[in-house]
Amino acid sequence: MKKRLFHIALSVILSACVKEIPYNPDMKTDPTPAVHCFITPDSILTADCRLTAPFGRKDVPVANAKFSLSKVGHQQDTALYIGNGIHRFSSNTTRANDSLIFKGNVAGIQAFEIPVIIPGHTPIKILDTTRQLIPGIGRAFSVSIWFNDDATKNNYYRCYLYKTAYKYIYDYTGKISDSFLKKEIIALFSDNLAAAENDFNNYTSREVIFSDATFNGVFKNIVFYTSDRLQKTAIERPTGIEFHLENISKPLFDFYNTRNAHIWQQQSISQLPGRITGNIPGGYGVVGAYTGDYRQIALKR
Repeated sequence: MKKRLFHIALSVILSACVKEIPYNPDMKTDPTPAVHCFITPDSILTADCRLTAPFGRKDVPVANAKFSLSKVGHQQDTALYIGNGIHRFSSNTTRANDSLIFKGNVAGIQAFEIPVIIPGHTPIKILDTTRQLIPGIGRAFSVSIWFNDDATKNNYYRCYLYKTAYKYIYDYTGKISDSFLKKEIIALFSDNLAAAENDFNNYTSREVIFSDATFNGVFKNIVFYTSDRLQKTAIERPTGIEFHLENISKPLFDFYNTRNAHIWQQQSISQLPGRITGNIPGGYGVVGAYTGDYRQIALKR
């Protein structure tokens, strides 16, 4: 009886917190440009451009936008439209530590110039794996990495972990009839001081983001762990992991952090989604840069 009264009281309290906002489909909102461009050396560069739309409608891909990327002493590279809001640059001559200018003009609505500095390349020097006891998880698979941080710069890092596994397909009799190989991002956490200093890591389990404020200029070791068991089950057979370390620019650091908080807060009945931090003047989105390194480890069968 007490349990039932508790649930009734809880439902009354929660319903009292909900405020219905009437939706007006005729409410007019001005379309705003949203541009995303993630610049990294030795990769095909693209800029995604769209116009925002009212709630319940799809955003609008922009075809007549102009984007260019230039650096001192080099010819300007102009992007060509390939469809669905995607503008592809014809070449990529960028390198780590380059200083660039990204120029954009969105359908005559908004023109802007954004300075971009590509972070230095930060290779993973050592990667080791083990299993350790984690409160609330138990015996967890952990990854330890070592890397050199550049003392002359303020660096920002993003880490994430892929799992490769054979997924089993069962027939109507309950026997395995086939399998396919799938690569997917899995949960990643860290109790290291650098990661704990960034409160935004509480909003996601898909990546760990941190700055070098607590270890600037040292040969740093950071330990991560995953809640994924990485063991053979009736559903899958893991074959390997792939750990990624990215040195990201400050605009990407702010963008990823607030994006993760925004997504998490949309699932809360007590919080409004926060604004995602970008650097597009008069619009939404981000233009940023990163360099990356990764290590693969095969798992024992």
